Amino acid sequence: MATIVALSGCTINVNVPEQGATTPATRPATTEATTTPPAADPALDPATAQTYAFVGVVREKLPELANGRGDDEIQAMADVICNALAKDAKGEDVVDATRSMGSRDGVPIDTATANEVIKLAIDTSCPGQAPRVTEF
Repeated sequence: MATIVALSGCTINVNVPEQGATTPATRPATTEATTTPPAADPALDPATAQTYAFVGVVREKLPELANGRGDDEIQAMADVICNALAKDAKGEDVVDATRSMGSRDGVPIDTATANEVIKLAIDTSCPGQAPRVTEF
């Protein structure tokens, strides 16, 4: 069965072996789309710290991808990636979905950038998927 996720009007189809569609985990909303999120505070709950970690690292390492995107939109990428990996989606399907999520004006991001986004998501948002990092 396929998991279908809508993001900014785009439909992403990631083939996963399990039935049923799931949606990404909800993250705290932010109001400033153009500011860099604060460093993760250990006093914050772990989900909030993970959100700041992924969004912050994408803004730092991939500013061309982060440019013009709100924190929630950036975090949604990690949520979709982590969900697909947890459902044992094929590596190439995760890459294709990531390329589509990162697209601007219908032009997908390149494969190398998609692989980097996936690795950053694994490092910051779903470290339990670390054994799969070599696929990307």
